[in-house]
Amino acid sequence: MSKEVLHVCVMIVFFNITLCQNIDDYKRLYNDLFDSYNPELKPVLNNSDNMRISIQFSNLGINNFDEVDGILSLSATINMSWTDSSLKWNPIDYNNVTEISVFKSTVWFPYLLLINDIHKIKTFGANSLIKVFVQHDGSIIWMPGDIINSKCPANMKKFPFDEQECSLTFVVWDAAWQVFPQPAEIPYTDFYATQNPDWNILSTKVGINQLFGNMSYEVTLKIKRVPLYYNILLFLPITLLSLLNPLVFLLPHDSGERLSYGVTILLSFVIFLTLASDKIPATSNPISFLIVFIVMVFTTSAIIMFFNLINSYFFHKHPTEIRGFLQYTLKSMCRKRRKNQVMPLHKDIITYKDLASSLDKLC
Repeated sequence: MSKEVLHVCVMIVFFNITLCQNIDDYKRLYNDLFDSYNPELKPVLNNSDNMRISIQFSNLGINNFDEVDGILSLSATINMSWTDSSLKWNPIDYNNVTEISVFKSTVWFPYLLLINDIHKIKTFGANSLIKVFVQHDGSIIWMPGDIINSKCPANMKKFPFDEQECSLTFVVWDAAWQVFPQPAEIPYTDFYATQNPDWNILSTKVGINQLFGNMSYEVTLKIKRVPLYYNILLFLPITLLSLLNPLVFLLPHDSGERLSYGVTILLSFVIFLTLASDKIPATSNPISFLIVFIVMVFTTSAIIMFFNLINSYFFHKHPTEIRGFLQYTLKSMCRKRRKNQVMPLHKDIITYKDLASSLDKLC
C-alpha cells in the first residue's frame, strides 16, 4: 500500500515538474520573440523586397445560391503561409519547442480583400479567432474560415438544367506582396458528409491576375443544379397538360364541360408560369428555355380555347341553314373524309350544328 502511494506521488511530482518546465519554456520563447517585435512592420530585411505569400483555397460547401438576386453564399477556408525572418529560434534552446500558436494580432499577417462581396469590401477572416501557428524556422501558417456572400449573376438559359460559374476575387493589400496559389480543393466532397441538396460543385479553379495595380487571387467555382425537383414540379405536369389540352374537342357539346375544361387547363399554365418566373431574374438575358416552352403551350392552349368558344357558339346557335361558300366548304369536308373514298351526304340542309361537329373532327 505504501509503495503504491509512493509511486503515485513520484509520478505527480514528475508531471508537475515537466509541465512547469514546458510552460516556462513557452513563456521564455514568447518573451524573446515578441518583446521587440512590431506587428505593423512588414517582416522583410529590406522594405522594398517582395513578400512571398502562399495561398490555398478550400471550399467547405455551398450554403445557398439565390438566382433572382445573383448571390452565392458558401463556407470556405484559406490556408495562408509566409516567412517572418524575425521569428526564428533554435528549438534546442527552448527544450525542443518547435511551434507556438499566437493570436493573429500578435504578428504581421496579410490582408486579403474580397472585392465582390454583396455588402462591402471586407477582409477575409477579419473576425476569425483562429490562431496563427509560428514554426521555429520562421514559417507562419494561418487558416481562417469565413462565410462568403459574393455577387454571381445567374445565366438561366438552360434552367433547370443550368450550370453557373461564379468568381471570387481577393485582392492583396500591398502591391509588393507576391501571391503564389496552391491547387484548390473541394474537401467536403471527400471528407464531409453534408452536401447542398440543390447544387453540385463541378470544379474549382484558382489563378493570379492584376487588379488596381495589385495582385488578385481569383477563385472560379462551376456549379450544377440538381434538376429532379423541377422535373417533377414543372416539366412533368406541363407535358401532361399539353397532351390533355386537345382532348377538349372529344367532349360532347351537350355535357357543358367543354369551356370549364379548357379554362382549367389554361389557368394551370398560368400557375406554372408564375412558379417558374419566381426562380428566374426579371432581367435574365438570355431568357430561359423553360419560360419559352411554357409561353408556347400557354399560347397553344389559348388558341384551342378560342376555337372551342367559336365551336360552342356555332353548336348552340339557332339551327338555321348555312348557305354560300361556307356551305360548299362544309359539304366538301363531309364528303372527302378519306383520300380514295367519297362519303355521300344524305341531307341537303346543313346547319351550324353540323358545322360545329365538322370542326370537332377537324381539330
